Amino acid sequence: PPIEDPTNPLTEEGVSLGRKLFYDEILSANNSMSCASCHKQEYAFTDPARFSVGVDGIAGNRNSMAIFNQAWNRDFFWNGRKSSIKDLVFEPVTNPIELHLTWHEAIDRIKLHNEYPALFAKAFNIQGFEIDSAHVAKAIAQFMKSIISFDSKYDKFVNKKVN
Repeated sequence: PPIEDPTNPLTEEGVSLGRKLFYDEILSANNSMSCASCHKQEYAFTDPARFSVGVDGIAGNRNSMAIFNQAWNRDFFWNGRKSSIKDLVFEPVTNPIELHLTWHEAIDRIKLHNEYPALFAKAFNIQGFEIDSAHVAKAIAQFMKSIISFDSKYDKFVNKKVN
């Protein structure tokens, strides 16, 4: 079974909000990139480039990891430095090589957005002024936990359906 997080149960509203945030460029310094810019769905939510490139055109020293089946993981990032998806979400937004935005600016943008306050209210039963980085991380974590591979070549191999 997936690893449960009692502080962040999956809900339709939370997953939907997390998906919207994952694909929205609002979390990048110049509104030009989203999480999906490096975690490309068509490449199993990873980046085929050897080194992923961030908002300022700076290449990192790794490519972005695939993020499917994260509901079963206990260690995150290439070096396992985070132990929860929620903790993982905080870093790329502020990382100067990735999205390069402060959380203060990100939250201000979200609070002023014409849709996000209502979506956060539905997902977390909070008012717009209560939105913070923890709520953003919870929403994106819910979406990431919902990305599950199904019947891929790897799944077939693991389930001994293909040699």
